[in-house]
Amino acid sequence: MKSTSLHEKKFWHMSAKEVASFFKTDVELGLSTPEVEDRFNVYGPNVISTTKKTSWLTVLFNQLKSPLILVLIVAGVITLAISHYHDAVFIFIVVVVNSALGFYQENKAEKALAQLKTYLRQRTRVIRDGKEKEIDAEDLVPGDIIRLAQGGRVPADARVIYVNDFQVDEAVLTGESLPVVKTEAQLPENAGLNDQDSMVFAGTLVTQGICTAIVCRTSTSTELGKIASFIAASEDEQTPLQAAIIKFSVSLSIFLGILVLIVFVLGIYIAHYSALDMFLISIALAVSAIPSGLPVSMTVILTLGVERMAKRKGVVRKLVAAEALGSTSLILTDKTGTLTMAKMVMSKIIPFTGDEDQLLNYALTNASVLIENPKERPENWHMNGRIMEAALVQSSAIRGMSLEKIMDKRHVLQNLPFNATQKFSASLVKEDDTHKLVFFGAPDILLSYTNLSVQEKEEILVHIEELASRGERVLGVAVKEITEINDFSINSDFSSVSISLQGLITFHDPVRPGIAHAIERVKQAGIKTVIMTGDHRGTAVAIAKEIGLKVHQHSVLDASELIRLSEDELKKRLSQLVVISRVTPFDKLHVVKLYQEAGEIVAMTGDGVNDAPAIKQANVGVAMGSGTEVSQNVADLVLLDDNYETIVAAVEEGRQILLNIRKVIIYLLSSVLDGLILIGFSLLAGLALPLNALQILWVNFFTDSFPAVAFAFERDPDSLAHKPRKLREGLFDPLTRFLILVIGILTSVLLFVAYYFLLRYGFDEATVRTFIFAAFSTYTLILTLSVRSLDRSILSYPLFSNKYLIGSIVIGLVLTAIAVYMPLFQSLFGTVSLSFPWIVAVVLFGVFNIILIEIAKAIFHKRNRG
Repeated sequence: MKSTSLHEKKFWHMSAKEVASFFKTDVELGLSTPEVEDRFNVYGPNVISTTKKTSWLTVLFNQLKSPLILVLIVAGVITLAISHYHDAVFIFIVVVVNSALGFYQENKAEKALAQLKTYLRQRTRVIRDGKEKEIDAEDLVPGDIIRLAQGGRVPADARVIYVNDFQVDEAVLTGESLPVVKTEAQLPENAGLNDQDSMVFAGTLVTQGICTAIVCRTSTSTELGKIASFIAASEDEQTPLQAAIIKFSVSLSIFLGILVLIVFVLGIYIAHYSALDMFLISIALAVSAIPSGLPVSMTVILTLGVERMAKRKGVVRKLVAAEALGSTSLILTDKTGTLTMAKMVMSKIIPFTGDEDQLLNYALTNASVLIENPKERPENWHMNGRIMEAALVQSSAIRGMSLEKIMDKRHVLQNLPFNATQKFSASLVKEDDTHKLVFFGAPDILLSYTNLSVQEKEEILVHIEELASRGERVLGVAVKEITEINDFSINSDFSSVSISLQGLITFHDPVRPGIAHAIERVKQAGIKTVIMTGDHRGTAVAIAKEIGLKVHQHSVLDASELIRLSEDELKKRLSQLVVISRVTPFDKLHVVKLYQEAGEIVAMTGDGVNDAPAIKQANVGVAMGSGTEVSQNVADLVLLDDNYETIVAAVEEGRQILLNIRKVIIYLLSSVLDGLILIGFSLLAGLALPLNALQILWVNFFTDSFPAVAFAFERDPDSLAHKPRKLREGLFDPLTRFLILVIGILTSVLLFVAYYFLLRYGFDEATVRTFIFAAFSTYTLILTLSVRSLDRSILSYPLFSNKYLIGSIVIGLVLTAIAVYMPLFQSLFGTVSLSFPWIVAVVLFGVFNIILIEIAKAIFHKRNRG
C-alpha cells in the first residue's frame, strides 16, 4: 500500500468489510502494536506541513530583492570601488533605511499572525490490540480503527463503518454551511467530494453523534494534505505593483546603460576627456539618474497604509500586497463564515393551527440542549447539543420563551431522540390532564404520517420546496393526542400513526451585519463581487439576493456545469457570473486563473482549507482571522474581525496608496530627467558639469526624500471614486507620463539654458553652479504643493492641510541652505554663498514650475474630457 495508491482508492465505493480487508485490520480488535510500528515506518507521522515559519533573516533578505534596491547596491559597490566614499555612503544609507522599514513591517505582520493559530496538538481515540486508548493524532496509521464523537476534530481521512446519528461540519473543506449526515452505505463510484457521505475527512468537526471508522489516508495523502502540498509547491502570484516595478526597473536599467555608454563615447570623442575621467563621469551620471528616494518613499507609503489597515482590523502580511487591493477589479468571496455568520438562527415561524408561541412551545419540548452559561444573555450562550435544536432554544430565548419554564409546566414521559434514519425526534409529554406525542423534524417525513389529502400534501410540499430554495433549513412540528396511555411505547411503528402537522419553523445562516452596504460600496468603487462556494445552488443564490447582488438565469454556475463547459465557453460566461456553487478547492483555483487570464485583478476571500489554493493564486489573498492557519499562511491580508466591510476599508487604503505612489513617481522622476539633461547637454556643449554626483544624491535622497515620504500622509476623501487601474502600462498612466515629460523635459531644458547663458555672459562659474544646485533643489520642494492633487487645480484644495508635507518642505529648504551657506558643507559640495538677487531668481524658478505643472494638468484633463 503506497501513499499515492491510497489517495487514488475510492473507499466510499467499497463496503466497510472490503475496506477492512484491504487494510488487513480487525474492526473489533484494531491493529497490533508491531503492525502499527511497521506502517508508521512506511507512512510516517500523520502531520500536515502547511508553510514553514519564515525566519527573520529570510524576511530581511527579501527586502534586498527589489530590483531598484539591487541597482542601488551595484551602484554603491562601483562607487565605493572608485573611492567615491561620500557618494557610496549616501547610496548605502538609502538601502539600509528602505530595508529596515520593510523588515519592520513584514516581521511585525508575521508576529501578529503567530497569534492566530487554530490547529493545535490533537488527541484521538483508537482501538489497538483489542483495547480502546487515546493517542496523539500524529501517531495514526492507515488501517487504524478510530472512534469519533461530538465536539472532536477528525484526525485523518477515514471510511465510516458504524454511525449513530452522526453529523460532521465540513465547511472548512467543502464550504457547505450545514452539517453532513454520514452513513455506512456504499456510494456511487463517481461521487464528488461533497457527496462522499461514507467518508470523514481530516480537519473537519464532528457536530453530532458517534462513529467508528477505518483510517484510510494520513498526512499528505488526506484531502487536507493534498491541498497543503499543492500550496507548498505553487509559486507566489505577483501583485501588479511588483510586476510594474520589475518592468520599470528593467527598462530603467537598459535606458541608463545605453545612456551611460553614449555619454562615455561622446565624452571621449567630442569633449576629449580621458577614458578614466569619462568612466568616473559616466558612473556619476548613472548614480545620479537612479531615483534613490523612490524605494524608501514607496516603502514608507506602503508601511503607513498597512498601519492604517491594521487599525481597521486588517493585517497585511506583505507590503506590496497593500497596493494590489487598490487595483483590485474583482472579489471572489466564499459564503460561509465570510458573508454569513456560520451559525444557524431561527428565521420564520409558520403555524398551520394555533399561533407562533404555541408552535415554538411544542418544538421546544423535543430540544435536548445543555446551556453552559445560562446566566448570560441568550445571544452569548455556549450550548452543547444538536445544531438545529440549539438554534431553536437560543432564538426562542431571545424572543422571550424560556425552555426551562416550558419544561417546568410539562412532564416528558418518554423520548425518542433524532436520528438520521427516521429524521425526526418525538416526545411523549403530560401537560395538565392530557398526553400528547410531539414530533419535531423533517417536514416531508412528518407530512407522510398525516391524514391530509394528496392535494393538501402537495401544496405543503411546494411551500417547503420554496423555502428550501431560498436557503432555509425547514423543520416541521406535529402533534398527536394520546388517549390510551397504558402500554403505549414511543418506539412503536409510526406507519399507522395519524398526526396533525402544526406548522413549520425555518432556520438559516444569517448574513453578517453591514454586508449589503459593503457590497454596494465595493460596486461603486468599480469592483465586481462574485460568490464562489461549496454550498448548494439555492442557498448561495438566496444569500446573493439578500446582500443585494442581481441574480438572473445566466449569472449562476454550478460545479456540474463547470465541468462540462469548455475553456472558451467558460470565459464567455465569466462576465455574467454572480454565483458559482458546489465548487471543489481546485474548481476555485481554476476559476481564479480564468479571471486573471481575462485581465481581472482578483482578490479571493475565504476562511477554510478549501479556499487556500485559490487564495494563494489570487493577486490578493484575503483570509479570515477566525479561519484556518492554512488559509492565513498563504493570504496577503488577514481580516481580524472576519468582516467583509474591512475589505472595503482595505480597498480604500489601497486606492490611497496607489494615488500617493503616483504622486511620488511624478515628483521624483521629474528631477531625474533634470540631472540627465543638464549633464548630457553640458558635455555636448563642452561646459563644466553643473552638478556633481554628491549634490544630486543630496537632492534626490535628503532634500527630495522628506517631501516624498510626506506624501504617505496624504488623504483623499474620495479615494474610492478612483476606479481600479490594472497597471497594464507599468507604473505610469497617461497623466503620470505626461506630467513627468512636461515637468522634466521643459524644466531641465530651462535649467540648462539658464546655465549656458549665465556662463556665457561671464557670471562666476562657482556662483552659477551653486544657483543651479539651489534652483534644482528648491523648485522640486515647491513643486510638491502642486503634485498633491493630480486631478484638481492647486487653487481648489487647502495648501497647508498636510502638516507633514509642509514640515518636509521646510526641512528641505533648511538642508539646501546648509549646503549653500555653511563653510564645512561648502567645501564638501563645492558651493558658494548666494546673494539676495540670486535667491529671488531661485524662488521665481520654483513659481514658474508650479505654473507649468498646473497648465499641464489643465491641458491634460481638458483633452481627456474633449
